[in-house]
Amino acid sequence: MITDSNSLSWTLAICTYNRPQHLLPTLGFIATQHRLPLEIVVVDASDDWEKTRAEVRETYPDLWDKVALRYEPADVRSLTAQRNQALRLAQGDIVFSLDDDIHLFPDTAEKIMQAYEADQNEDISMIGAFFVEPGPDAVADTSDAGPLAPVEHGSFKQRVEAWLRSQFTLDKHFVPYWAPLTEAPLPDLAISEGLLAGGLINGGRTTFRRKFALNAGWSEFLRYYATHEDSDFSYRMAQMGRLAVMPAARLFHADGNEGLYRRYRVNVIRVRNLMALHRVHSDNRQRSAFRLATSFLFFAALYALIDPMQKRLTFPTMRAYLAGFVQIPWVLYKPTRDFKKWYIDLQERMYQLKD
Repeated sequence: MITDSNSLSWTLAICTYNRPQHLLPTLGFIATQHRLPLEIVVVDASDDWEKTRAEVRETYPDLWDKVALRYEPADVRSLTAQRNQALRLAQGDIVFSLDDDIHLFPDTAEKIMQAYEADQNEDISMIGAFFVEPGPDAVADTSDAGPLAPVEHGSFKQRVEAWLRSQFTLDKHFVPYWAPLTEAPLPDLAISEGLLAGGLINGGRTTFRRKFALNAGWSEFLRYYATHEDSDFSYRMAQMGRLAVMPAARLFHADGNEGLYRRYRVNVIRVRNLMALHRVHSDNRQRSAFRLATSFLFFAALYALIDPMQKRLTFPTMRAYLAGFVQIPWVLYKPTRDFKKWYIDLQERMYQLKD
């Protein structure tokens, strides 16, 4: 039962850059929520951010009579820095940190907030919503809830396909700095609210307790196309509470930035970011080196099969993971006074990589 004593407020936090064509429709879906936010915080890295702010205000005048708008220019043009900036500005108990092209179904916020309010012991630190295709009968795709259970029956081909799908979750690609995520079941109360125990949560659909996130934050030395920034954030949030997903809380990803960078480039960035995260957060570099090497060799072998099956005859993904394996000592043990600054400078060069 929700009473005044355990009622929580929520903030919508959005980071954007030169995408008013996506931001404006997204805010339109927020205006249809059964339970409106306390405030909307937008951190805009665009050069003409004031023009977009004016358009946002003019497009939804009725919404701003009910919801506070904080629309600020980015202090640093970087997804991780913008998310931290939005987090510092937020005042709600719960923050919905969404991409600028995420469309919420009308009951999404209401369902998620009810689950947080029922969790009075604050066992849950994050709840992820579910991506669906739009439509009145939309059904959540539960394949992103976490690692899939193995298929015990069915043909050999079906079992192999199920195993392959299970290898492509965030949890499988991310290498923990400390202990792996707990596999213990959620409390009964959380289950009764429609929550499932989840793995790491990708950044486009994250909601979390603000007071926990202020202690975690995003790793700002990951810049630009910051792959693994969401796995890193949710992994560290898991040290303060359980991660959960809610199939009934639906949203739609309108754009997704697919194809922003070529496959080899994306995966080189991914493996280097993961090594850099271990360099900064790990308390045992030798253990990190072993875990990273094991993971990179596994995925190199896996993509040696998958790349040609997908007609990628230059083996771009396999080559990226092998490059990561070779570079482990270079990243983990490179002598430098300021590793974070060195890695930010490296990223400037990484984004000029040739495929």
